[in-house]
Amino acid sequence: ARSGAGEHFVAEACEYDRSFLNLYPRIAVILNIEEDHLDYYHDLADIVDAFGTFISHVDPAGVVITQAGSTACTRAAQAAQAGVETFGIDTAATWQAGGIRRHKNKTHFSVTYNGRKMGRLMLSIAGQHNVGNALAAAAVATHCGVSWDTLAGALESFRGADRRSELIGTVDNVNVVDDYGHHPTEIKVTLQALREHYAPQRLICVFQPHQHSRTRFLLDDFAKSFVQADLTIVPDIFFVRDSEADRTAVTAGVLVERVVATGRAALYIPEFSDILNYLVENARPGDLVVTMGAGPVWEISHALVRRLRDRSATRCAAGAADVV
Repeated sequence: ARSGAGEHFVAEACEYDRSFLNLYPRIAVILNIEEDHLDYYHDLADIVDAFGTFISHVDPAGVVITQAGSTACTRAAQAAQAGVETFGIDTAATWQAGGIRRHKNKTHFSVTYNGRKMGRLMLSIAGQHNVGNALAAAAVATHCGVSWDTLAGALESFRGADRRSELIGTVDNVNVVDDYGHHPTEIKVTLQALREHYAPQRLICVFQPHQHSRTRFLLDDFAKSFVQADLTIVPDIFFVRDSEADRTAVTAGVLVERVVATGRAALYIPEFSDILNYLVENARPGDLVVTMGAGPVWEISHALVRRLRDRSATRCAAGAADVV
């Protein structure tokens, strides 16, 4: 698939089945390297090795930009023939963010490059992880010859991507958000960012695990990733690419038990329709409801907004009838 007609081609690549090794970029950004896709890779060392091969494909005249302070990224970057730069917030890096503050729902921070002040940036999306993403984007844009004013304006105007902390609707002071996060690290940082941004009285997360194998391999990490949720609701695991043996090895109910064991509230509700009914009956003003997962869990957020609007209209009609 291709979108746009500019001279630059930007691709988001996935390491699953080593398909990203078909790419030979001039600039490569490695945001992080963690255990994932363990239905394909043997272990983290195997994943790091694949990333090392990918990095070796980068044009020697180009640049590799990686996360500072990541042992896995540092190891993979040793295979680079191109120059290597890092981005970081709390860790010393080539591209460094400092003076981070939130003001009027925007994140402000300064940027230095090799110790030289580049300027300030402003983000309209929440989360410290997005500061890191913005640093990487600024690095790429700078290497492509984009002026600082242009990239700063683009970052400030960026409102996020579909299924990434996407606000689906607000009804009666209940905010409903949808997010694609399906890895423990994604879940943890996204929920933290959403809590900081919306400051809800309650944060309810509906998380649909994606793959039985991923759930089983990362079960303990998943259980600890919902610390920012006041209630986590888990439907059945989305079944894709797994074997029947994987399917029987772990269930959503097991994940819920592990979450509860960490001291957090969690419910196992297998069917989407029952989750929707529960939310319509229990959602109250001040709540933030977020659906998360790579499967069709987004259907719940969209349906919930419709149902909440119907509920609100019914209450208004009933109130008008009482007045009459």
